[in-house]
Amino acid sequence: MSLRSLSCDVGFADAEFDQYVKVHSQLKVIIVAWNHMKIELVFQDVIQLLDQGIGDIADVCVETTQTDLLASALNNLYESVPTTHPYQEYVFINNEDSCSLSIIAASVVVKVIA
Repeated sequence: MSLRSLSCDVGFADAEFDQYVKVHSQLKVIIVAWNHMKIELVFQDVIQLLDQGIGDIADVCVETTQTDLLASALNNLYESVPTTHPYQEYVFINNEDSCSLSIIAASVVVKVIA
C-alpha cells in the first residue's frame, strides 16, 4: 500500500467510528475524534465497500496506487476499464496499521460537524 493521509482540521488519530450510512451511491461515515468532535466524511459515487472490522482509527488515507480491491471494483463496473476514471480507494487505518474500512468512490468531502 502507498497511502496519503486525508486532510482534517481535528485529525483522525485516536478517533472511533460512530456510524456509517449508505444511500444509493453516497456513503456518509461519522467518526468521533479524540477531542469528542464529530467528523463527517461523505463519499460520492461509491462502487465498493469493504468492512473488515471497525474499531479505533489511527488515520484515514487515500491509496495512491491501484490495489486488487480497486481493480476488482473497476472490473465489476466497466466492461472495458478505461485508462482514466474518477475512482480511488479510501482506507481507514486502525491502531494496528491494518485496514478496517475500505471505500472505492469518486470523491470525498471531510468536515467537522460538532
